[in-house]
Amino acid sequence: MINSNKFVLITGASSGIGRACTEYLALKGFKIYAGARKKVDIEALNRIPNVIGLNIDVTNEQSIQDAFNFVKNENSGLFAIINNAGIVSAGPLMDINTNDLINQFNVNLIGIHRITTTFFPLILESKGRIIMISSNSGFFAAPFFGPYSATKFALEGYSDSLRRELLLYDVKVVIIQPGRINTPIWTKGEELLDKFKGSIFEKEAAFIGRHEIEKGKTDSLNPKEVAKVILKALTIKKPKNRYLIVPNIFRNKMLKILPSKRIDNMLKKELLKIKNN
Repeated sequence: MINSNKFVLITGASSGIGRACTEYLALKGFKIYAGARKKVDIEALNRIPNVIGLNIDVTNEQSIQDAFNFVKNENSGLFAIINNAGIVSAGPLMDINTNDLINQFNVNLIGIHRITTTFFPLILESKGRIIMISSNSGFFAAPFFGPYSATKFALEGYSDSLRRELLLYDVKVVIIQPGRINTPIWTKGEELLDKFKGSIFEKEAAFIGRHEIEKGKTDSLNPKEVAKVILKALTIKKPKNRYLIVPNIFRNKMLKILPSKRIDNMLKKELLKIKNN
């Protein structure tokens, strides 16, 4: 068991990786402030031992400030933030509505900034840790997942800068890069498949979308695997800057080191097959 006096804030705790982390870290002895938007989810989180559910919408500054005031008034301190809340917007970039792109950044990047800056004084005081839930989409931008990848690439840069700014202050910033994780996000993704009918990219976008959704449901990791890595990042003295959590480590490492032109040529062949079938 971990020191039970250590408190952790987790955003997007109602389902998926956030819920898995909440349950696993609470089981291991951490006390959790678990953020969610819906009353029913907050009530469910409150029923978990060692968990306090909080109303947190990362796009709403007042809800974040209210949560901060609650934590501060509890005098519990705060050892870590796990910036997990996020959404996925996918489809051909040339067909993506500007407001959808803005919303994607508002949640996946600006929302993280709102949370981190608000709770930073407590993390600085505890010499604690800031955990960023990024993605393998933060180093490999797949076609038709441009909005999501753009926010994760941005988060990687944001996190690197923040980590380096805090080198003298004994606060660790750790990036978690999950690949396909078995969460409700794949079921939600099915809603996007018919959104771009009539686009010149319709055929290949729909094919890749269906392929990724099927893989997400059948060839993906349990979100508890992410929670286990986060526990390690919270407890070891010198955590890595990045943790890659994917079913196929070799493929993802190749995507990091192969020349981009070679990857593009491979993708082009795949897209041509889809379009011509």
